[in-house]
Amino acid sequence: MSLINGFNIFPTTKSFEKISVDQVAQPIPHNAYQWLQFDLTDPDTPNIIRSIDGLDELFVDALLKEETRPRLSISNDDMLFMLRGVNLAEGADPEDMVSVRMLVSKNRIITCQRRNLLSVNDMVQQIEEGNSSKSTAHFLVYLCERLIFRMGDFMEDIEDRSAEIEELVLDNEDEDYRNDIHNIRRQIIQLKRFLVPQREAFLKIQLEKTSWITQKQQLRFREITDQLIRYLEMLDAARDMGTVSQETLYNRQNEEMNKRMYVLTIVAAFFLPLGFFTGLLGVNLAGIPSADSPLAFFVFVIILLTIVGFQFWLFKKNKWL
Repeated sequence: MSLINGFNIFPTTKSFEKISVDQVAQPIPHNAYQWLQFDLTDPDTPNIIRSIDGLDELFVDALLKEETRPRLSISNDDMLFMLRGVNLAEGADPEDMVSVRMLVSKNRIITCQRRNLLSVNDMVQQIEEGNSSKSTAHFLVYLCERLIFRMGDFMEDIEDRSAEIEELVLDNEDEDYRNDIHNIRRQIIQLKRFLVPQREAFLKIQLEKTSWITQKQQLRFREITDQLIRYLEMLDAARDMGTVSQETLYNRQNEEMNKRMYVLTIVAAFFLPLGFFTGLLGVNLAGIPSADSPLAFFVFVIILLTIVGFQFWLFKKNKWL
């Protein structure tokens, strides 16, 4: 079904009436505003939206694009607002953010989505419970607040997991947490890909002027922006903690490698002169001194032990051991 929800909302009486897809092109009743929620996966949706009079064609084209990023555009008092929310559906990856596209004017709100977003469901519940927003601007503010509010637990979870891994890396030298660090950093990258332009869109809405957004509502957008900036700072902190943890693991790995190389170097240094002498006397050529003496082998072993002792003394003196 192309039209998921359709409402004519009457703020003065706190009432509403549901409308069908056949009624979306009809005039909006007096003292009411309209909310139309469309499913972009339905092939009929583009034609239905284009049939509504008074919509900016460029905004409609942007609304129906295959892929979008958070942005804000205003033209002739109409607002095109693209946002993203964390995916809180069961079994989904929260960082796989869900897009909600909005075309907002003084008396109409059109929202389009390909996947379910709980913040939009909150708006439906508010209307059906008789707590509908007073205007399209109030609707927009409340939807944005819900969208940002629902990110809170996930953002805090990322920061807590980063701090926990950092402590585990410092306290437990036997475990390898590189996969955990990689997963968190991947989530942060995917989230910031959309949240950074979303922050810019919220900053822009505080500067743009429309006849239907009041100064008080712009102040509420400022609070929403501050909250989003706080989430971005939490992601930056989590990313930095992940970087510290990863550097700690790399440094620890390098130290272990250096220790092993040091031991191998010392062993090689001890056996280098021994190998030289044993190789020299093992060439099986005539003329080797004392080759026929029964004490020659024991004298040779004593000489080798003397060389090892001298090496040990020399290494200790130079603090190489």
